[in-house]
Amino acid sequence: MNAPAPPERSERPAVPAVPLIGLTGAPAAGKTTVAAILQRAGCAVIDVDALGHAALTEPEIRASVADALGPGALREDGSVDRASVAKIAFRSPDALRQLERLVHPRVREMLSAEVAAARDAGTRAVVLDVALLFEGGLARICDVTVTVDAPREVRIRRASQRGWDDDELARREAQQFAPDEKRARADRVIVNDADLSRLRERTLAMLAAVSANGKTGR
Repeated sequence: MNAPAPPERSERPAVPAVPLIGLTGAPAAGKTTVAAILQRAGCAVIDVDALGHAALTEPEIRASVADALGPGALREDGSVDRASVAKIAFRSPDALRQLERLVHPRVREMLSAEVAAARDAGTRAVVLDVALLFEGGLARICDVTVTVDAPREVRIRRASQRGWDDDELARREAQQFAPDEKRARADRVIVNDADLSRLRERTLAMLAAVSANGKTGR
């Protein structure tokens, strides 16, 4: 992984009427739950990982991935085997960089179109739900960045409830910046250390603050 860049938040202009919120979080911290709360509150939520999966179904990208990573990247039916690709990329930083070069430009095109459509529809805010918000450079296009965090013992318990063992949680953590780094880079932090009602309260307070005050304060 490349060396961390300086925090992005001081480089962005004032938040527009329909802000673009980049939402990330530590593994098992509750990012997906926060995204669902924001969607019910009238925000348009874009799952960036889903866009990446969609890009991998396009014939040109599929062929490029096979050329770059080898025939093991495809299933017998010619579709991309995402599990195999993930294993290859996880083992090799060079393979990961190749995959990013092939997929990221298309994902950004799709993302730009979806953000524009959501803003045209008059949504309260557009939310990018993306695990690698800072690592992948998408924070730079956001008006506000938000990270969801929770104490590690809480995350371990939630990970276990999802069926993740210690190795799986550690693998996911190794692919991302540490929670401390995410908090340092984010404009706002939502701490998910209580029940769902408290998380909803904190999430809606963040949304109200962003709408009223932009990215000032946390």
